[in-house]
Amino acid sequence: MSNNISFNLLKRSDYAKKIFIFFSLLLIPAIALAAEEAKKFVYDVTLIPESLENILELVIMLIAVLAAVFAIKLAALSQGGELEKTWNMIAIASGLFALLEVHGALSGYKLVHLGGFAEIIELLFGLVLLITVYKTRKFLLKKLMGK
Repeated sequence: MSNNISFNLLKRSDYAKKIFIFFSLLLIPAIALAAEEAKKFVYDVTLIPESLENILELVIMLIAVLAAVFAIKLAALSQGGELEKTWNMIAIASGLFALLEVHGALSGYKLVHLGGFAEIIELLFGLVLLITVYKTRKFLLKKLMGK
């Protein structure tokens, strides 16, 4: 009975995956058009005043750096465990996010500007998260299904 339920869940997740990929591919042209039209906003709403934005940027950077430090410590504690690779990849992703936030703070305060650096780090960050979730899901399904 439990194998039948697991099989049905797998079939549903494959279907959901195909739907997600289909709609993601549909969004690519929309994103490209949005980038072109980014300078022409219909509505321009400010949620945070510029004076608080600088302070918030520093707070976010500090939180990201602390999260990366703790993720690295957690990965060190999990060495040899079943999810060792997962925690190592999460530590790498946290480090990339911290690097992205440090770059954002430095750019925001007009100290350093590296054109395209943020996009490269965002790409790596997304890839690391995707690989981590995919491989962890595969490992857990294998363990659950007993294969």
